[in-house]
Amino acid sequence: MQETNAPLSEETSLRDMAAVHDLLLRMAQCHDLDQLFALVTDHLGRLHDTALCRIWLMEQADPQRCAACRHFYDCPEHRRCLRLAAGYGQSRVSGETWTALDGRHQRFPLGRGKVGLIAASGEAFHVDAVSPDMPWVSDPDWIAREGISTFLGQPLTHKGEVLGVLALFSRSRHDGLALDRLRLIADYLAVSLANAQQFEELTRLKRRLEIENTYLQRDSADPGPFLVGDSPAIRGLKENIRRVAFSAAPVLIAGEVGTGKGAVAAELHRQSAVAAGPLVKVDCAAISPAQFEREFLGERQGDAVHVGFLEAAGHGTLFLENVDDIPLEVQGKLLGIIHSGSFLRPGDRARRPVRIRVLAATHTDLFRQVRQGNFREDLYYQLNVLALDVPPLRERKEDIPLLAEHLLSAFATQTHRPAPMLPPEVLPVLTAYDWPGNVRELRNILLRAVITAPDGRLDAGQLAASLRACAPPPDRAERVYTETEMDSLFRDNLVRALNQCGRKIYGPDGAAALLGISPTTLCSRLKKYGISRRDGRPEDGRHART
Repeated sequence: MQETNAPLSEETSLRDMAAVHDLLLRMAQCHDLDQLFALVTDHLGRLHDTALCRIWLMEQADPQRCAACRHFYDCPEHRRCLRLAAGYGQSRVSGETWTALDGRHQRFPLGRGKVGLIAASGEAFHVDAVSPDMPWVSDPDWIAREGISTFLGQPLTHKGEVLGVLALFSRSRHDGLALDRLRLIADYLAVSLANAQQFEELTRLKRRLEIENTYLQRDSADPGPFLVGDSPAIRGLKENIRRVAFSAAPVLIAGEVGTGKGAVAAELHRQSAVAAGPLVKVDCAAISPAQFEREFLGERQGDAVHVGFLEAAGHGTLFLENVDDIPLEVQGKLLGIIHSGSFLRPGDRARRPVRIRVLAATHTDLFRQVRQGNFREDLYYQLNVLALDVPPLRERKEDIPLLAEHLLSAFATQTHRPAPMLPPEVLPVLTAYDWPGNVRELRNILLRAVITAPDGRLDAGQLAASLRACAPPPDRAERVYTETEMDSLFRDNLVRALNQCGRKIYGPDGAAALLGISPTTLCSRLKKYGISRRDGRPEDGRHART
């Protein structure tokens, strides 16, 4: 394919059909959307009489960007607007080249300005003999200084839907023939744009499925057992969820392991303005540091595209579990993306807009991580715009009877058995325990009791023995461990779980259920710690984090 900045004859203009035909041929050879936009604007912008050529694309409005937009009070709907995607031009006065995508005209509301009118009506806009005093002219000085004589604008329309606007400012007078030439280019551009958008959407959907099977669990309308209860603590949490759910601001969810931070995120998404979009849950602890940037931003290599978490979560919610495990260098990029609402995918030429609601969760004291230099202070405050604390089970023990009934009913459905009885003598055993593993530990203890109950009746003595076995030794309860010791303990715990379950990972009697995590998360952690699924021994001699 020819270079997009190949020199054109000084006499070449939009009226020259040979030049238009050459552009259409070059467009047919271009398979990348960003390159296609650059090709069109560079070609038309370099015509001898062109001052400026630009392409705007229709996109869903982002409430955060809307609030800062200079057209906020002129926008009729705050649902869709036009975003400047490409441009090329050159000043005849200073020689300055115009390629920037920011500035006063980076966005247009529908129906406002000449570009907005074209998008709202779906009709072409042609002004021959432009003068600075015309009402639609937003910069009269520029019109006079650059000697603009004609404005040509065409909607990018595909199957009756306006996808964007192609506009051109010329220093020559142009008649309807030039407008027809621009229509040919706009029609071809619209078809290419529609095909690319459909392909990108299919790629995103495929990637979401890959993410689901590799790193995360998808959203469910049922928050599971974690939000079951009627205690003051859980009622307060539900009320706080209701208050902050519809906001687009980030939320930091804090709570001990097993309290249900993921269920809180799912409920926030379900009640949010982006509930129709995806909920992408990313376990940051399950991603190796070397892969973070590629997994978050994606990557383009030629025509092959790897969609990252940010793009997969577009028009939805990105939930970052164990957010404190994000490497510092990636934290800075994440902060910039949240601020700007766009990101640059490696291999792309232009930044891509991203509209997501960001939720983050941690079971550590994140501000202590900031003081220790392990987490960026500016990102901490960006994520902590809204904060939710999930109460531990020991602070809402009055919910345990409802939780137990809910869990036993669910287990009965999973195991195709009658729901076991919950004898009165069992409840004092359950409420006397402090549940360091919280609701997840309660679920695992009851599941074990259901599986081993010989006659479908839970035994209080057996439950008490199980709870005593789960309690940490006194010396461990008080001791502070180094990071290396914690890695070793965590790895040894995974190996013990595998061995106790006969190296079985899936199913109610598998190691994932015993640990209270999903099988996909367990597989990721086994890989992270170099543990073989076959024999529980390290692979390649690895021990610590990779």
